[in-house]
Amino acid sequence: MQQLVLSTEWVSRFRRGVRRWYAAHGRKLPWVGQRDPYAVWVREIMLQQTTVTAVVPYLGRFLDRFPNVDVLASAEADEVLRAWEGLGYYSRARNLHKASRMIVEEWGGVWRETALELEALPGVGRYTAGAIASFAFDQPAAIVEANTARLFARLMALDSDLAQSASRRQLWSLAERVVPRVRPGEFNQALIDLGATVCGARALCQECPVRSCCRAFEHGLVQRIPRQAVRPDLTDLFELMLVIRRGSEVLLIQHAEGSRWGGLWGFPMLERTEEVECSGAEERRLRREAEARGCGVEFARWLPAFGHRVTRFRLHLQPVELLWQAGEWDAGVRAEWVPVDELASRPLSVAGRRVARAVQVGRPTAAGHSNEWDCRQQRVG
Repeated sequence: MQQLVLSTEWVSRFRRGVRRWYAAHGRKLPWVGQRDPYAVWVREIMLQQTTVTAVVPYLGRFLDRFPNVDVLASAEADEVLRAWEGLGYYSRARNLHKASRMIVEEWGGVWRETALELEALPGVGRYTAGAIASFAFDQPAAIVEANTARLFARLMALDSDLAQSASRRQLWSLAERVVPRVRPGEFNQALIDLGATVCGARALCQECPVRSCCRAFEHGLVQRIPRQAVRPDLTDLFELMLVIRRGSEVLLIQHAEGSRWGGLWGFPMLERTEEVECSGAEERRLRREAEARGCGVEFARWLPAFGHRVTRFRLHLQPVELLWQAGEWDAGVRAEWVPVDELASRPLSVAGRRVARAVQVGRPTAAGHSNEWDCRQQRVG
């Protein structure tokens, strides 16, 4: 199919249709019209790989706890991670914290206003930079994210993998061409809303204000575009979570940077190649492995197993309670003894928080998170 020719008339018609639709049907999001660059930045980082519904309650709490970039920059990393807990993709929180210090220490607390300058911040890519520049500073910066990418692909009848560099270049080229100089932030929000509500996975073409501009609609290709990406298979991982008690304390480790839960605290983990069999042989094995890491323990009890999904991994987690006997955990990571009643203050993964709550109340909790499922509950026969 020939490349879409963006005439001045086409662009004007497209912009006009988008703006009229947005005035009547735009989503009433709590941040519409927000111009504070700090709040816009935090919001856009949270929205990376996360739905609006999930972000709304977190955003308010985060901004209450860290109301401006100076407060965020002066906070400890653990405080930031604790406020982020449950949103996932924790590298976003770590980069947010690093970027806040860069803004304060290198930029003197003064925000840069162009997308190109904003891309220098850790965790800020081309889309996020464009969003901040347009929403906070009304700069005519283009944006391409999941909703607008789908909309643009249909406008062009782009029947190729949108993850490919050639496809991305075409999407960004269209985005740069259509963004106006007048109220570009409002226009970009309109594009996102249109993609989210009308030009979704199931397109509502009869409700679309720009279907006359759409080549996919013209040629009956809407349901084929964008081409569905092949999702990678989930990898099954089998792990033990060691709840090592010492009186009223439990042992926590800080997961290494770059690891699955990098920067967060959690319980020591032992890997297995298959489903854990809660047996006397396994009890002896885990005692030996704990001792090899410097910590003598005695077996106390098995806790119910549960499952948890993290990106492309399907975790099969088996918590086990152990009683400390001697030594200190020495496995190349930071480890601390933490009073049980202080577990709430430590940033943990969703899986770690579930086990921590079980420890605090003295019993396992039921599955209740969208990334969890019930596993076979193993018991010693």
